[in-house]
Amino acid sequence: MPDTDRARRSVQIVEDLTMSLADRIANGEFPLGTWMRQAKVAKDYAVSRTPASLALSRLEAMGILERVPNRGFRVRYPSLQEIMELFEVRALLEGHAACLAASRITEAQLQRLWEQVAGFRRAVQLIRDGADPEAVGASWQQSYSTFHRMVFDAAGNKQLHEAADALYRKLPRKVSWRALRGDPRSLTQHANEHEYITTAIERRDGAKARELTIAHIETARELIITHLPAPD
Repeated sequence: MPDTDRARRSVQIVEDLTMSLADRIANGEFPLGTWMRQAKVAKDYAVSRTPASLALSRLEAMGILERVPNRGFRVRYPSLQEIMELFEVRALLEGHAACLAASRITEAQLQRLWEQVAGFRRAVQLIRDGADPEAVGASWQQSYSTFHRMVFDAAGNKQLHEAADALYRKLPRKVSWRALRGDPRSLTQHANEHEYITTAIERRDGAKARELTIAHIETARELIITHLPAPD
């Protein structure tokens, strides 16, 4: 293989590894504070330690990981100021996406939104029935991720979606579930908010969809700030 091709391949490996780890962190597979060992990353992805080290360093530069002297990398705890800023931008992006979705959504996409609302309701009922919150959390997170992805898909703006994804990688989605702590009242409120947003989109009321989405993001922000775990 020519040197240029080999170099290009090496760059691509690091890029793919970085994005894969970033997505797994964003999806909550590695909670805040999780240590990311170079050797384990290399073993899990069947690569040498060099691309594993480069990928971890890139995640540090992206603000997703932090390097602790003499200990290595771990999933970074965002500061209070960073959380405030992240949610401020998230509210703008998601609010605009909901507004666009109200005028562009297809019937199939709208049906998917309602399916996720039903998923939220099922999760609330399971918690009320005494189910294990950790077990229910997986289905809640699936509905949550699908709902917000569908809003962005319906908005039809790829750049908007990519900007939002970059924010999600800095605050794993599972943090929201941990903040809810399996509390039926808080879960019901969140389910209601998603239903109200879906209703506004179904009615093609972009301004209302934006308003409700921003209010939902602000509620989530306050919940996370209150319950964010402290770093070790």
